[in-house]
Order: sequence, then structure tokens, then C-alpha cells
Amino acid sequence: MFKKITAIILVLTLALALAFASCGKNSKEFVNAPEKKVAILVAPKSEYPEEYLAAYSLANKYPDTIVIKEFSDSRVLYEGTPDEIAFSVELAGDSNIGAIIYPRATSNTIAAIEEARAKNNNLHFICTEPECSIDKLSPLVDTIITVDWEKAAKDIVGKAKEQGAEYFLMFSINRHIGENSLFALEREYFEAACKDNGIAFVYDNAVDTLDAGGIDKAQLYIRESVARQIVNNKVAKTGVALFSTDSAVQTTLIEIANKKNMIYVSPSVPSAYSGLGEYYNTVDSSQSIDKYVEALRETVNADAQQNAKLSIYSYPLAAQMTTGAVYVAFDILNGQTTSENLAERITMIFKDNTTDKNLTITAHEDESLKNIFRVYCPAFENIK
Repeated sequence: MFKKITAIILVLTLALALAFASCGKNSKEFVNAPEKKVAILVAPKSEYPEEYLAAYSLANKYPDTIVIKEFSDSRVLYEGTPDEIAFSVELAGDSNIGAIIYPRATSNTIAAIEEARAKNNNLHFICTEPECSIDKLSPLVDTIITVDWEKAAKDIVGKAKEQGAEYFLMFSINRHIGENSLFALEREYFEAACKDNGIAFVYDNAVDTLDAGGIDKAQLYIRESVARQIVNNKVAKTGVALFSTDSAVQTTLIEIANKKNMIYVSPSVPSAYSGLGEYYNTVDSSQSIDKYVEALRETVNADAQQNAKLSIYSYPLAAQMTTGAVYVAFDILNGQTTSENLAERITMIFKDNTTDKNLTITAHEDESLKNIFRVYCPAFENIK
């Protein structure tokens, strides 16, 4: 009996050792949560589903450290103080909070951080894929993590060409292109990628959801614009890929691509959960990314009425940026990441937090924006 008990203990010990060894590469640097708490200001699931799911997953993993504040859809105007500002000021008044994360930092983020800093200048701030002015935001925060749009644009246009694209019709809005240099660069990257692939690049400045008429008018503009581009011979009736930097019009682009046999490769930020995931919202998003993508693939291909050529992005990049932002906050609060070793520590954190060797992270080439880091992993697949 003693030998059997000893053998069982040895087996259990070995199993535990193997378990820790298997997860150690991804978590060993970050298992020690800081004494201070980290707040995540997250948009509702209907606006940015992947960041929403990642935030609540992190809160479940670190229930004593992560605080979630969910604000109202930032694409809709509301009376009074925007939630992002009100929540930031509230959190700044809580001495237990050490850092605030803003996934997909909205147009209200700059004002939110300025007011929070006025109340508590010891707070740390991290943003991902911001919509607001990058030049104004960068000096206010510890770091910004964005998509590497130079690489993403090449991937998206290349995939569109595989699907038969001869035209690439890109939409954006003044609030993006005019106020945020990252969006301006994004447009340049897409235009360059189209030139390299022999595809005609067509750009249209669309209606902002924050203008009069809101989301409905923004979506209507997209429908009318595609028809107008065809009538004016800016694009042909076939071989047209559609893309917009506005998350509110993604299902509209898919609807148009379906009706006109066009091409839809990627939503405003590469994600399986946005765009196609919103269009086919019956697919369970609580399952793993692999199972989610496979279920979405089956749903799309079972839709006999779907005539568009579609691709999907099968890597959880937005979740990776949100998770990485939280671990960077942990690292800062634990005194390991400083302004002097920021690039080294962020690179290590992102590399250690993924098993995909294709993930790249690079610092922004502009020296004045040296606290901005660009992340990408190629993962576009044809789905229909």
C-alpha cells in the first residue's frame, strides 16, 4: 500500500511539474500581480467584441487585481459627460488603482486621461489602437500598442488579390485620417500595397457616426457611395474589395459585398470577432479562437444566399494587445518596466505571451513617438 501511495504521489508531482512547464513560457514573467489594481475601460461587446472578451477573461484570471469599467458605445452621442471621462476620474480617486488600460482608445480618451492625471498624477496609462490624435496622446501615456498597419495592409491587399480584386475601395472619416497620423499612414500603406499588387486604389471620405444622423447615416452613405463609384466608373461592378477604418459600417460592407458579388477581407482591425462575427452573430464567441473560426467558417459556407468572397483573420491580435497591455501595466507597477527599458521589456512581454513565432513587435520609427509599438501576426484565410 505504501509503495502504491508513493507511486501516486510521484505521478501527481510529475503531472504538476509538466503542467507548470507547459504554461511557464507564457506566464512565468507575469504570475505575480502587483499590489495596486489595474482598471480596463472597455467598450460594449457590440462595439469591440474581441477586446471585450479579452478584458473579462483577464478579470476572471486576476479577480483581485483587474477592475472592469464598461462604457457606452463610443460611436453614439450621449448627453452629459462621456463614460470614459467619468470612469477615469472615478478611478483616479481610488487609491487602490495603479494603472488604467484603454483598449481601442476612443476620441474621449485624451480628455479622460488629462482629467484623471489632474486628480492623481501617479497613475499609469496604456492604450491600444487609438482613434484619437496620436501626437496628443503619446506624451500623456506610458505606452501605446497598435497594429502594424504596414504589414497588415500588405496582407489584406494580397488576400484581396487572391480573391480576384482589381479595385480596392477604402473608406475612412476626417476624425480618423485628419486627427490621427496612424490612420493617415494606414491609408498610405494600403495605397502602396495596391500599387505593388497592380490593383487600383480608390479612396472615399465617408460620414462620421458622430455627425448628425449617427450610425444609420454612416451606413447609408457607404451603400450610396459604392453605387456612385460604380456609376462614375471609379470601380467596376466586379473584382472590388471593400475596406473601412470605421467599425460601425463593417456589416454594411459585408451586406454590399454579398449583393454585388464583391470582396471583404478584413474589418477595421484584424479580428475574427468583428465584421463577419457581427454579421453572423449566432456563432458562440465564448469558445476558443480556433473553434470559433471553424464554427464561423461552417456558418458562412452553409449560407446559400452569401455571394461575397470572404476572408477571416484567425489570430486573436486585439486580445493579444489587450492582454499585453495588462501585463505591461503589471510590469510597470512591479517596478520592472521603466521608460529606460520600455522597448526591451515590452518586446519580451509580447514574445513570452504567445506561442506563435510569426508575431512581430517593433517600435515606432518616429523618435518623437518612441513609446508606440506596432504588433502583427499574419493569419488571413479564405473562408468563402
